[in-house]
Amino acid sequence: MLKKIFKKIKNDIKENYKIYIFYIIILCISIIPLNYYIFSPGELIDLTDRIHVENNYSFEGSFNLTYVTTRKATILTYLLSYVIPSWDLEKLETRQIDNESMDDIETRGQVYLKETSYDAIIAAFTEAGKEYKIKSNDVTVTHVFEYADTNIEVGDTIKTVNDKSVSSVAEISEILKDLKENDKIKIKVERNNKIVECYARIKIISKRNVIGIIIANLKEVETSPKVEYIFKDNESGSSRGLMCALDIYNKITENDLTHGDIISGTGTIDDKGNVGAIDGVKYKLTGAYEEGAKVFIVPSDNYEEALKLKEENKYDIELIEAKTLHEVIERLNNR
Repeated sequence: MLKKIFKKIKNDIKENYKIYIFYIIILCISIIPLNYYIFSPGELIDLTDRIHVENNYSFEGSFNLTYVTTRKATILTYLLSYVIPSWDLEKLETRQIDNESMDDIETRGQVYLKETSYDAIIAAFTEAGKEYKIKSNDVTVTHVFEYADTNIEVGDTIKTVNDKSVSSVAEISEILKDLKENDKIKIKVERNNKIVECYARIKIISKRNVIGIIIANLKEVETSPKVEYIFKDNESGSSRGLMCALDIYNKITENDLTHGDIISGTGTIDDKGNVGAIDGVKYKLTGAYEEGAKVFIVPSDNYEEALKLKEENKYDIELIEAKTLHEVIERLNNR
């Protein structure tokens, strides 16, 4: 029986091998990844159901995240990027610090998402004059430079340095400042819910004592009313901070900043309400316009690029320049 089956398959391959080769080639160019990424405009993400605030004030409009659609290039999409005007091709290196792995890039993005999410809560509650409590402040590693002499890993939360508890970048810098080059320090980190003992050696960069890492402060914030984020596992990055702060502010205050409109935008935010620059503004503005947004809020550092794009493409959308959360709220109130 098996012999008959194998013989039939063999004969079929002999008769149709050209078709099979064609299908194999199509499959390969469709799925084999290249060391490139395709960037294109994304849609809008309505924050109405992504941020839950207890007993929040309701409003008719919406605050929306804008994002860049990013896909790993294959041979097929690589070729299509030269045909589709809104697709841009970039090498993997544009997303890397040093030669970090894709896992490290994704972990870094997840850390920044958590950092900006809680900074947005603090900024919004501060602006609204409402109380909040910082329950904890974790120092989490987002990158380890190639020059570093350490076994610390991206995603580690630093608990102690030379047996001293730390909860901020400033506290770590204070411990490091009086040490000498190549001094070895003891560091305890939390990794995968376990305490791990690590080490690092002092390096001197630009006359500063460093151990070759980038860190973020992850705060756990307690508020009344309670704020809960509902984001997907594959979402990351810090560019949503400003829009999250605006949505939270609108839900904990009585005045509706949206005036019934679709408000879109982008920008990082710190816990003081300062707005920072982002990447991919051309994709985000284009996506906002195509999705029918009435307003696009853009950081000051990206404003000229956005204005030029709007004028060149004759986009019928209002631009609001963002330096601080306070200024943006004033502009929205006075629309």
